[in-house]
Amino acid sequence: MTERTYELYSPEEWEFLRDRFRASALNDMELNILGQNAGKKWPFKGSDETPAKYIEFDFEDLQTVPGLIGKKSRIKNLMDILRETLAFDDPFGDMADKVETDGEHDDTYEKVLDRYGIPHDYPAKFIAFDAEGRSMVRDENFTTLIDVVRYGQTLHYETEGADDLKALMNSLAHREELGIARFLPYRRGSAGLHLAEAIGQIARTVDVSLQIELRSQIGDELKDEEKQKLERTSSMTLESRLKHALERIDAVADWFEAEANELQALIEGGGSYERYFITLNDRYIERVALALARIKFGDPRLEKTGLISKIGGLFGRR
Repeated sequence: MTERTYELYSPEEWEFLRDRFRASALNDMELNILGQNAGKKWPFKGSDETPAKYIEFDFEDLQTVPGLIGKKSRIKNLMDILRETLAFDDPFGDMADKVETDGEHDDTYEKVLDRYGIPHDYPAKFIAFDAEGRSMVRDENFTTLIDVVRYGQTLHYETEGADDLKALMNSLAHREELGIARFLPYRRGSAGLHLAEAIGQIARTVDVSLQIELRSQIGDELKDEEKQKLERTSSMTLESRLKHALERIDAVADWFEAEANELQALIEGGGSYERYFITLNDRYIERVALALARIKFGDPRLEKTGLISKIGGLFGRR
């Protein structure tokens, strides 16, 4: 357990908060607003009721500020708001290493994951990181999402690299659902992770030439420049890329077993699933994801030509 260097509500902590807020973009935001985000209430309203108003005073002089005189509970409340705000404003800072919390585990991010119904044991290899992020997951032998998040908590915002990890941590810290959905198959307004979004993330990351080929396989009309790009890409290259994409879908389908079974039953039964990926809110990617799903789950109506005849048969049944 990390050893702390000073206690809560101490003069030392106040100096730490003052120093951090001098460089914070939230220094001039109303404490009422910051308090709401931190689950606290500030008793005073007004555009001048900001951290900047109070951090100009040292701890001793803070006791003499009108409204705080003889009100130790208000000073503690102020420090609580600043501390909670700072934890989210700078999730990579060393705040957690400097404030004593009686040896308690910092579960801030775990609570955020729980709030959105995101399972802690979601496989780390499924996180939609860039090449650098994927290498980090492999090199550090991370198994689950929570492994990655706990590692992210140890990073300082000035650490070079790990840009995708820092972006994920910031999105969790600020509870930005769009940012969370960039890396995890999270659907805004719906708790938990979903197969449609997981396949959508794979569709978004495959090479553009394969995206074009997949759309052509389900009847999308291609632009001239798209046709030209396909002509410049060998069938062997496309075949290799499709095989890799379908292997990735196999893996996520195993994780989202219940949803995968439902989707396969829908496809095999001839049901309508054209709008299954509409939650991706990206028509282009929706079509790519749809094509991948039709190949993966063996749509009997899909014409078995070209790449599909070579690769699709290997992945057409679960």
